[in-house]
Amino acid sequence: MKQSNSNKKFQSKKYQSPMNNYKSQYRPAVADPKDANKNKNAADLRPEAQKKGVGEQLFAKVPIVKRAFKRSHAEETLNDAALSFTRGLMMGVLRISDDPLDYKRKAALMDWLDLLSISLPPELNLHELIDTLRLNIDSISQSPKSLTAIIEKHHIPNPNWSDSCTKKVGLGFFCGFWKLLHIMSMGVSEQAGGLALQESYPTIRIFSAKEAGDVIREYMAYFFNCEKCTQRFIAQYDDCSFQRCNRLSDATVDAPADSWKEFSIWLWEVHNDVSRSKASRASDVFTKWGKKEEAKRWERDMSAVYPHIDQCLTCFTAEGLWDVNAVYLHLEREYWDFGHGVSAEMESFLEYNDERKTVSSGLGMYFMLMLIVVAAWFLFKKQKLRLTGHHKKYEAIPTSFPRMRGNVKYRDS
Repeated sequence: MKQSNSNKKFQSKKYQSPMNNYKSQYRPAVADPKDANKNKNAADLRPEAQKKGVGEQLFAKVPIVKRAFKRSHAEETLNDAALSFTRGLMMGVLRISDDPLDYKRKAALMDWLDLLSISLPPELNLHELIDTLRLNIDSISQSPKSLTAIIEKHHIPNPNWSDSCTKKVGLGFFCGFWKLLHIMSMGVSEQAGGLALQESYPTIRIFSAKEAGDVIREYMAYFFNCEKCTQRFIAQYDDCSFQRCNRLSDATVDAPADSWKEFSIWLWEVHNDVSRSKASRASDVFTKWGKKEEAKRWERDMSAVYPHIDQCLTCFTAEGLWDVNAVYLHLEREYWDFGHGVSAEMESFLEYNDERKTVSSGLGMYFMLMLIVVAAWFLFKKQKLRLTGHHKKYEAIPTSFPRMRGNVKYRDS
């Protein structure tokens, strides 16, 4: 995949989106202003635009109902990722009106679907949709509107992003897309780019960590409907930021086991860099407005860093640095085990408890052997007494009757 001179394509009007602010990224753009009326009928994908019925709005405010139907954290993560996957395709593939996809965009879309096919877990319930899209790639590339018809046939459990993704207006899609990327990256790491699935699916496509990164780059270049976000990501990617060129291996079968983890950690670092950059820009804006206290709050805002210390205490060393191994375990629990795995804190406790059990089990075996020896000795003595009839160790037969006190006489005297 071509990685150089990538910014030239953004000079072309064809790939330039007229929408550059975050809140307007939910309606597919059109290349020609004359076709603006066509876009009026496009689905509004903003979280606040997802209409609810009156009954649903009323019942959703009842505490008992809210608790009864509240989604788990894992369900929210999966649903947010699935929503952003479908909305991302609709915004990206349809943003250049209904013109056929050229061969580069078609190849980028197929690569994206192939990568998700080998990396997303079955819990996401997207494999049927992805397989259908892959089988119909030719019809989609000829008429992108057919994409909408395919997506509408595959039901997403909940059409709304979770509260964790909609705390800030207009960020539902971006939040869910990051969740999708993290889930995908963990799938690449945990399944070795598809090698773990090859026995069950011999014809499956295998991705190296470098190839997986290239696929994300091409998806961002051709389909991600945020020009500033795309340019920033591609610039960093092509500049080998975060030592990408050295960390992401192009090996597959011969790749060391730990090298696959680098893909997930690299993407996590990219995400944190984006979050810190947003917080820094917010701080600069408030500084220009003369709101120094608000600017300092954003400058010191630790919520921009993931995971927070209250989410993963063991992810930080005593010196305040990242413990990358603990971070990977946290990502694995959040985006692969979906909360069903053992937390890092509990795992440390269990390891400590196992060490204590190892020591105590040695002493326990010693005492157990001693008890067995003592019990065997008592059983032996009991058996001996039963056979001999003696109830004392040295039982003597008397040679004469004992002398009785006073004039006591025996009956037979």
